[in-house]
Amino acid sequence: MSVLSESHPGLTFEEYRDSCIFLLFYHYLCLRFDGELEENYKLHMMVRMAVRGKLQMDSFLRFIENASAYLYVLCPEFNLTEFSFYKSLLEVETQEKQKSYARFIRKLIKKMDSWGVEEDLFQFYPACFEALMFEFSNMKKETGIPENILGLYDMFSEKDHAGKTRKVFQPEFRYGLLLRRLLSDCQDPFYCGYEISEDYIELMRILCYLHGISPDNYYFSNPKDWIHQKRFLGQMDTVCVYKPEGVEAGTFLSAGEENASIKSLLQTKTKGELPFLLSAFPLLREDGDVIAIMPSSLLYREGRENQIRRYLVDDLNCLDAVLLLPDFIFPSIGQQEVFLYLKKNRNHEEVMFFDCSSLESFDENTLKEIRKSWKERKSISGFCRCANREEISKNDYNLNLPRYIKKPMGIEIIDIDTKRKRIEEIGKELKEINERIEMYRRDLELDAMI
Repeated sequence: MSVLSESHPGLTFEEYRDSCIFLLFYHYLCLRFDGELEENYKLHMMVRMAVRGKLQMDSFLRFIENASAYLYVLCPEFNLTEFSFYKSLLEVETQEKQKSYARFIRKLIKKMDSWGVEEDLFQFYPACFEALMFEFSNMKKETGIPENILGLYDMFSEKDHAGKTRKVFQPEFRYGLLLRRLLSDCQDPFYCGYEISEDYIELMRILCYLHGISPDNYYFSNPKDWIHQKRFLGQMDTVCVYKPEGVEAGTFLSAGEENASIKSLLQTKTKGELPFLLSAFPLLREDGDVIAIMPSSLLYREGRENQIRRYLVDDLNCLDAVLLLPDFIFPSIGQQEVFLYLKKNRNHEEVMFFDCSSLESFDENTLKEIRKSWKERKSISGFCRCANREEISKNDYNLNLPRYIKKPMGIEIIDIDTKRKRIEEIGKELKEINERIEMYRRDLELDAMI
């Protein structure tokens, strides 16, 4: 992890990240195909060029172009010259930027050459690579996911998947870290998601490759291609949404007839979060679920969104848990967030509400308490409550937490006798102080000086 501490003057965060990922992945491929890769294209050849000062931008590009053909024969899943990092290098024209890249590349490959036993490196590379991705993601609020939130997703995604492939879809999967956690306990996973950034798609493909996941077991695309996909309808076990900053109105996870009933509930001015969640249901299997973090305002906004909440609670009976998150989890977003768990064809009719907004910590013990209360459908004063449909209907389908969980008011019992005695004591102390003041004035003859 010392790579993260390397200086990278002249490079943006994305350029620095992509440089590290590309070179580390190249190193991994060299280790993986050590016995089959030509000596001229192993890492030590680049190290030799760097030591001799011959590794400039143009020589690095030629090296990768030549090595790519050999590696592609050994590993048809990746063509190095198709990587966005390589393409971006071809577009670098300024001398200063080329020098910045060359300096950092020389420095990094020298460091990689000093890392030690190749067998150990190859064995631990997948775990180290994933840890590096996690650290990179936490460097920016747009890509970082708090560890306790990952634990919350893990907990609500627990299922018995014996004998079948577990399929999980996540829109805008960023670095794919959330998908990795969700599928970490599954023997035969299927990844599915879309992302607007080509860089993120590459990072996720590398993570899948390092973990031995076949290209047949994942599908990643950009949003425009995804929305017209029909082959995944009714196939997903879980749709996992992480959008604490919200969704634009008119954004859907699938298009066409499958969302006709949803669109009939909407108007053009309807906000985006609830329609977005509803559009996930055509993707789900009969026992599938939706796990989401969204802005808490979707719980109480009026108009058509009130009708959508009624539709979720009464018609679909899919809303299972509502959890208001503490403010300190997303301090940079500037609004309160809510965790929602929706399940298709569930066995319960009531909804579990959790108010975690005033908690000082959200650690493993908190997650255990949430899990136990959720599984047992029990209520704890000031923390969680199980509400039936009738109560939600009486609240006009407003899901705002204070309507269901009353925070205990601290009532201070005043001891009148004790307070009276204290007042008498203070009176005596004041009398003594005044007597001393008069004594000092007489001793100092202050009255005569006035």
